[in-house]
Amino acid sequence: MVASPVTRVVGVDENGLGPRLGPLVATAATLCFRTAYDAERYRKVGFDLGIGDSKQTGAFGKMAHIESLALAVAERALGKEVRTPDALLDAISIDGRLALRAPCPSDETAQQCWSEPMRLPVFGGELAHGKDLLRQLKKQGVVVERVRSALACPGVLNDALDRGVNKLAMDLHLFERLIADAHAAAGEQVLALCGQVGGIKRYQDRFALLEEPRVLYEDAERGRAYETTQAELRFEVKADDRHLPVGVASMVGKYVREIGMRRVVQFYRTLDETLPEASGYHDSVTRRFVEESAIHRKRLKIATPCFERRK
Repeated sequence: MVASPVTRVVGVDENGLGPRLGPLVATAATLCFRTAYDAERYRKVGFDLGIGDSKQTGAFGKMAHIESLALAVAERALGKEVRTPDALLDAISIDGRLALRAPCPSDETAQQCWSEPMRLPVFGGELAHGKDLLRQLKKQGVVVERVRSALACPGVLNDALDRGVNKLAMDLHLFERLIADAHAAAGEQVLALCGQVGGIKRYQDRFALLEEPRVLYEDAERGRAYETTQAELRFEVKADDRHLPVGVASMVGKYVREIGMRRVVQFYRTLDETLPEASGYHDSVTRRFVEESAIHRKRLKIATPCFERRK
């Protein structure tokens, strides 16, 4: 019996491009569809299941639903239940933990991101709920085949800035790495639907890892599209709301970023429980966290560029 053909679509999105603290995370989700990919049909499937733009489905303090999905995806990737942040990275990051930790300038600095023990789930999510979401998707002819994230911590972002590489270029670099990874895993050219990277209008001259792309179109209405032997890439505004694969990537990436940020916050709150639960974004709570944790960072010799982004 010949297996039915599937349509494979990769959704790519970022989380944490603008915050003051915490990592920048880009995520790619490869979804397989039993039929031709119909963006509007599957957007509605995602909407009914609460899968879409992570800013809508999991605002700060409302992360249980996102956590459930991310834990189910991570369990499938790792082959066992994921109970710690390190295991989460083992399941989802395209880099090993040693590679992620390598930029840390000292063991003293590394401890803020790596020493705090945490048990997952932390936001009230339930693995059973996440697995049910995956089952419901499968009933609709959709299989989440592969999800991977690439991270850049504040230290890496600040170092890149010193070399004249801004965060938009870093974000696109992470996108490229993920698309190349998805292509290698699929063994064929993939369709990559991507969230728009900041205010970039033309991408053709900005690619560094993918071979020189051919422009398919560049306009305000449709977005930007390019083709290489590895992928057809489309960059669209609100892609996480319009495309189910990008919505999955947005939600899982949101969780990876929030776990990384929470681990940093809990490290300092272990030293001083009066410190607030900061989101890492540009808000008054985060400002207070930065100011009041300064005494501890100085005492512990935490490198400032590894704590806070300059821009």
